Amino acid sequence: MNTKPSQHRNTIALITAYLALSILSPSLLAHGLMESPASRNQICGVLTKPDQAANGTGLNNETCLQAFADDFNGGYSFMSVLTHAEGRKVVTPLTNNVCGFDSETWQGGATPWDKAIDWPTNTMQSGTNEIVWNISWGPHFDDSEEFVYYITKEDFVFEVGVPLTWDDFEATPFCDLTYDDSTPNANPNVVPDKDNTLFYTYCDVPERTGRHVIYGEWGRNLYTYERFHGCIDAQFSGTVIDNNVVADIVATPAVTTLIGAGNLVLDASGSTGDNLSYQWSVSSTSDTEYELTNTTSATATLTYPEPSVASTISLTLTVTDGVNTDSEILSLEHLPETITATWILNSTLTDSRTLEVGDTISLRVVDTSGADTYIPATGIEIDSANNAADVWPYELAQAVGTSGDVAIGVLNAEGSVTPVIDATANNIYTRIGAEVSGAFLNIETNIVNPPASANCEFIIDNEWNNGYVANIRITNNGNTVIEGWEVNWTMIDSTIDNIWNANLTADTTSTASNLGWNSTIQPGQFIEFGFGASKNVVDNAAAVPIVTGNVCN
Repeated sequence: MNTKPSQHRNTIALITAYLALSILSPSLLAHGLMESPASRNQICGVLTKPDQAANGTGLNNETCLQAFADDFNGGYSFMSVLTHAEGRKVVTPLTNNVCGFDSETWQGGATPWDKAIDWPTNTMQSGTNEIVWNISWGPHFDDSEEFVYYITKEDFVFEVGVPLTWDDFEATPFCDLTYDDSTPNANPNVVPDKDNTLFYTYCDVPERTGRHVIYGEWGRNLYTYERFHGCIDAQFSGTVIDNNVVADIVATPAVTTLIGAGNLVLDASGSTGDNLSYQWSVSSTSDTEYELTNTTSATATLTYPEPSVASTISLTLTVTDGVNTDSEILSLEHLPETITATWILNSTLTDSRTLEVGDTISLRVVDTSGADTYIPATGIEIDSANNAADVWPYELAQAVGTSGDVAIGVLNAEGSVTPVIDATANNIYTRIGAEVSGAFLNIETNIVNPPASANCEFIIDNEWNNGYVANIRITNNGNTVIEGWEVNWTMIDSTIDNIWNANLTADTTSTASNLGWNSTIQPGQFIEFGFGASKNVVDNAAAVPIVTGNVCN
């Protein structure tokens, strides 16, 4: 059994923002993955990125080359294996892909982590185990709801080249943990570590021998139903494993910000464990070239040049005793010496894209508490005058401005951000010191009316004397994909107070339509949105109206 969080590690969490382009489904919204034991997207994604696998500088180059072979760029979305659904316990029919759970980021297709290759295994034991989620790419503690884990059946045989199916797994979870941030200590088996943006979960793993796979989910609550998925490959033995390997980085000089050019000594000699091996790596949010020497020694040296723009450096240390492994990430700001830096690079706004007339765009900003803000609050509607690839970025940049914590444009030598009319030159910048964990482009697509092919249901989820919560479920029972939907129903003796996961036009007859991320419904799958309502007559039972609309049959 692993130790509790305070003893397990002292990680300086990496808070790096990535571009999210929401077209039918979102690329990145919250973001997280199973860090320990290492999930497939921790192994090939966090510890070894596609470029590191390609140039031979990663930890698992051969494995990750195979994983990323058909989807090189997708490997950088390792924290974005997500859906907006209630997960394995609820979704029917089950998904075609297990580890990615038909992720929306891959439009329901296979992710690199669904590849049937010989994945590295974590040595595990039956009994109480610690499973750690890293959610530093969107730290949503306030609406986290549950952690759910499934394991392959006792007679499971792992075969390279044979994809996992749900028939390989037990039908019920071996561990199903609830969490409520209003009482964060209520469940001793879920421990939030907000300083390091981690969740520690503790589960009793069933008895197993040999090679098995654990499938895990982190789910947010009904306001988003956003859920993250992944797989851990494990090798079980009867030996009790005492995992005392802990990575530890000490930097000299002890700074959180680097200015100009220089050297930084990195010391891992304080790491815990016997006969340790070391691996150092470096990445950055800019194109600045960094040099690491002695990357397999306890002490390494980072040489950094004068940067052209403010950026974030991420230094990763992985230590192993041959059986157990631990990692730590040191995140530093790197500022130019020649200017008074105000802004730090977040990401590129776009890779050149012409938008569709009727789309709506805004910038989604996530603060360090996980709360979302959209700028402008009412998105910019795209028409024939501003849909060109070089026009809409300029218009959005002007709407965002430079007086707040984020800006869009080009960083000049004086340290200010100026928007330009260009398809690819504008970047997203975050003000240094601002409490911002991410800023993402958000595109909500225009509705396309498909033929009627869905079953539309009005479901009372919870009811009390003067109100209720209802869900409307749209199930695609046709053979073609639904792209965009709109439904109608008549409110009877009640009034809608709030709605989630849909756009609402409320009157006696209510009309709701899709958001950008839930406009697509695959055959055999469903989406749900919900609302809270107040009864006009107290103690009356809530009426169940008929739901109609452009997709309802």
